[in-house]
Amino acid sequence: MSGNNIVIDTSLIINLFNGLNGIEQLIKDRNLFVSIITEIEILSFPQLNPQDKKILKKFLSECYIIDIDTNIKDLTIDIRSKHKTKLPDAVIAATAIYFDIPLFTMGKGFEKINGLNAIIFNLS
Repeated sequence: MSGNNIVIDTSLIINLFNGLNGIEQLIKDRNLFVSIITEIEILSFPQLNPQDKKILKKFLSECYIIDIDTNIKDLTIDIRSKHKTKLPDAVIAATAIYFDIPLFTMGKGFEKINGLNAIIFNLS
């Protein structure tokens, strides 16, 4: 995989759209991969108004959305059983591990997952 590819998670997208400085530069000119779990999490926030949802859908349409297949499912099971990780985070981590792409996140819980190249940002 190209060094220009990254998986981004829910926390990064939320902070991007909340205007946190620096995130736009982190993802600029990169191929963005998003787990289907992140897509579901982002689009199901009850506070989203129709305009917000439209903006998020446009952003997501420019990303590669990765569905769960057998390989990702098996990695997810392994991650959850070893690290007691929340299901959404385990699926996101498994996606990044399976495709051998770094995960850009703001979630510290990813640092404990073996085999995951997690780049954890704290831009506050």
